[in-house]
Amino acid sequence: MFKRYSRLQSVSLPINLSDKKDQLKSLLVARRSYRNYSGKTVSLQQLSHLLFYSAGIVRYEDGKSKEPHMPYPCANKTSALEVYLWVRHGKDIPKGLYHYNPETHELDVLLRPVLPQDMTKIWLRQRWVRKAAILVFITAVYHRVTDVYGPEGFPFLFLEAGHLAQNIYLLCPSLGLGCCSVGNFKRDTVIKFLDIDPNDEYPVYYLTIESL
Repeated sequence: MFKRYSRLQSVSLPINLSDKKDQLKSLLVARRSYRNYSGKTVSLQQLSHLLFYSAGIVRYEDGKSKEPHMPYPCANKTSALEVYLWVRHGKDIPKGLYHYNPETHELDVLLRPVLPQDMTKIWLRQRWVRKAAILVFITAVYHRVTDVYGPEGFPFLFLEAGHLAQNIYLLCPSLGLGCCSVGNFKRDTVIKFLDIDPNDEYPVYYLTIESL
């Protein structure tokens, strides 16, 4: 599973896995993919904290332009990502499709409610996804990166999505949530469901979320 250089010398690295004082270290050690979904609801408060600290504007940089600072690395200091949420089991938030606006920290209501036929068209073989309380769709807007870096900027879109998704993974346990990334959705159907133009914006990452 791992590459080794058995014929070469190695240097042992010391580490203390019992160090409970550092919260970030504890979160990294505890990180896992959660698939035991049963339809437990996610509250608006949980969702608010999760979105703000994973994808929101956590501060503005000093300077004339007051550049927004996201909690994940962005190419050219400009986020190329958009976050959509399909709330299926919400405690104090109606079921439906939403778009997260980090500038105002609000949810834009795109579709309420979501029809049963919309559900069955999106996923493929991963049946555990069907019981998740919330589905997260992360999309990338090409031109925000390619306008600066040209075609060579395309890999930055996927790197950025990975950074954001890792934020979600690390935050979920502290909020009493479980999450798991998904790689088996019908992209063409997701594009239609989100009502986005694939020539400008494309889905690059999916996650499921539920209360533990």
